[in-house]
Amino acid sequence: MTVSTVKTDKASAAVPPVARPTAPAHIIKDDAEAIAIAHALAAEFVKDSSRRDRERIWPVAELDAFSQSGLWSINVPKAFGGPEVSYATLAKVIEIISAADSSIGQVAQNHLGVVAAIRTVADADQQKLLFAEALKGTRFGNAFSEFGSKRAADFETRFTDAGDHVVVSGRKFYSSGALLAHLVPIVALDDEGRAWYAIADRGAPGLTVIDDWSSFGQRTTLSGTVIIDNVKLPKTHLVPGYKGYDRPTADGAIFQIIQVAVDTGIAQAAIDETVSFVRTKSRAWID
Repeated sequence: MTVSTVKTDKASAAVPPVARPTAPAHIIKDDAEAIAIAHALAAEFVKDSSRRDRERIWPVAELDAFSQSGLWSINVPKAFGGPEVSYATLAKVIEIISAADSSIGQVAQNHLGVVAAIRTVADADQQKLLFAEALKGTRFGNAFSEFGSKRAADFETRFTDAGDHVVVSGRKFYSSGALLAHLVPIVALDDEGRAWYAIADRGAPGLTVIDDWSSFGQRTTLSGTVIIDNVKLPKTHLVPGYKGYDRPTADGAIFQIIQVAVDTGIAQAAIDETVSFVRTKSRAWID
């Protein structure tokens, strides 16, 4: 397995959408295969991860290999053709990948969280449609957070009902994965103030993703500002996200356990690097 990287163009520019996969993604058969594939990918991702982060080189080929490996559909239910691995396995997969390159592990967080939310709150027809996208290797990005709000759940982005479709308008930032996503779930409010996932095609007219993310570490999470200017999408792609929080569900916890897995991978890599340094480098002072 070999992968390569592509250096970003000038920052703060609108980024065109990427093409959908031309070949179907692999389907993981069980938890053991998921772990094995994660280790194989991590062995490749780690080789140039420091340079990618230092020079802000997008992990384009790495991300393609990751999403085509089948690991991006590991929580699709078996009833819809997915492997439905345990969440312990899902967390371990993200930990393994994040130890190699935490930005790549981070990019998968919102995708896997949205897949989990679709299972919880979408209707049967939406589940069939959107799970099929995940199984093909389609990547969900995110357009959740908004700048300047007092709370994470304060949103200005809204949609209006236009009959057979809805129209969404707003502005987002900190949109991890959106730059190279195929579909972008946008958190938008209805007239009653309820939050929905409006899942727009990355190339939809009016949807612009700007490469303006700046951070200390994790520089290649493919984040940026998302401008949503009267973006139209069919109601089949409007998922009632609020239903995952108006009753007891695991939706919030699933997003959190994936984030913890990213952090655990980072910590494990730091420990491994420290041990390697101590074992292989001479000390300036005896102890």
